[in-house]
Amino acid sequence: MRPVSPDPTLEAKLKDALMSSGLKHGWWGSGGLLVALSGGGDSMATFELLRRFFPGRISAAHLEHGLRGEASEEDAAFVASYCERQGVKCFVRHARVDRDRLPGESPEMAGRRIRYEFFFDLLDQEGLEFVATGHNSDDSVETMLFNLFRGTGVRGLSGITPRRDRVIRPVIGISRRELRQFLTERGIPWREDETNAHDCYSRNKIRNHLLPWVRDNINESTEGALLGLSGECAETDAESEKKAESVLGWISRRRPPALASWDTRAARKISPRSLEAAVRAQGRMLGLPTLDRRRAGELCRLITLSGRWRFQWAGTTEVCGAREAIGWLDRSALRPPPGIAASLGLGQRVALDWGRWRIEAYLAENGGERARSGAMGARLPADAPCTVSVSGVPFTGPGFLRGIPWWSAPSTPMISWESEKRAAQWTPGAFADVHNADSCDIIIHVFCQ
Repeated sequence: MRPVSPDPTLEAKLKDALMSSGLKHGWWGSGGLLVALSGGGDSMATFELLRRFFPGRISAAHLEHGLRGEASEEDAAFVASYCERQGVKCFVRHARVDRDRLPGESPEMAGRRIRYEFFFDLLDQEGLEFVATGHNSDDSVETMLFNLFRGTGVRGLSGITPRRDRVIRPVIGISRRELRQFLTERGIPWREDETNAHDCYSRNKIRNHLLPWVRDNINESTEGALLGLSGECAETDAESEKKAESVLGWISRRRPPALASWDTRAARKISPRSLEAAVRAQGRMLGLPTLDRRRAGELCRLITLSGRWRFQWAGTTEVCGAREAIGWLDRSALRPPPGIAASLGLGQRVALDWGRWRIEAYLAENGGERARSGAMGARLPADAPCTVSVSGVPFTGPGFLRGIPWWSAPSTPMISWESEKRAAQWTPGAFADVHNADSCDIIIHVFCQ
């Protein structure tokens, strides 16, 4: 591409925008950045602006998804070759998103998961601090409208945030037109993704048809108006997020194997608006995809109901409700690990690993070693020798204990011991510290790993 006469005011403006964003969001003085370089115009402009103006170390990464055949391979070769010419370290990974999708994942969800797993691994490997993406102000406006039509709250109208944990968007305050002008004036090449012109994608319809129509017929400065609204919504959302985190601190409980758990009665006492904000905040903390307004409303409705229920959030993550607690779980936690057993003689110790739990048992003489204090320990009557076994708590029946939600029962260990004279069982969380008149006790300690 042949360069044209550069506009010095444009370069100064872009440099100021870049530095201002970096200083405000805490990445300008970092030790190094990994640029997510697709080869498209937005990412190429981001790469070149950072390469010219960022004072720290720059590397690049490209994930070839395997979804666009030869064009996808050519993008990867273009990125690798360009970085080599600039003397910048570049990492390219070839993936097959269709093949590597998890159950319940769309190709887009799988692509995002695989892409960021690749990026974050590289951050740790290379000693870099942030991943920089090429999202710009046009992307933020398109995201706002997409969320609005899909059904969203204030957070969805905030557009794309300038920083989310270790992911930064250095050019989020710069328009696509300005980025393309910068590339053209300096003769910097880029690759056009032909799918950007396909109207089968909702975002492309917004970009290629809706926004041009609004500019021509309603407001030629529509992007600026929407970005102003997005800033106000971001401030409102930040206040709401602080309140939601406070609510989560009040209703949250630790209940392995749940990724997160709420006290059901406490959750039902908060207002509908606070409940929805808490649901969204919990999803963000767990790194889950954002629920649209309809699905968030459906989950809040289930939380107010009595009885058992299940709600699939995304992939293998489910929210399960019970009278005692509401849990966010990976579906695998609803299947108990295989049972295990070991023999135990007087004075002997045994350690059994079962799922996420470690169970330590010691057969002691009466009046000997005491159980450690706490709900995860017990001292109970036993005989020597005996067989100690671990299995999941059954949903119903004599082994089911009140206070254990149905969804945690399969992954909650029920510890049994049996000898010629005695058979007994105990589950963590059930208080037990019995003084025994017989010859020995079994002392149990349970740890969640």
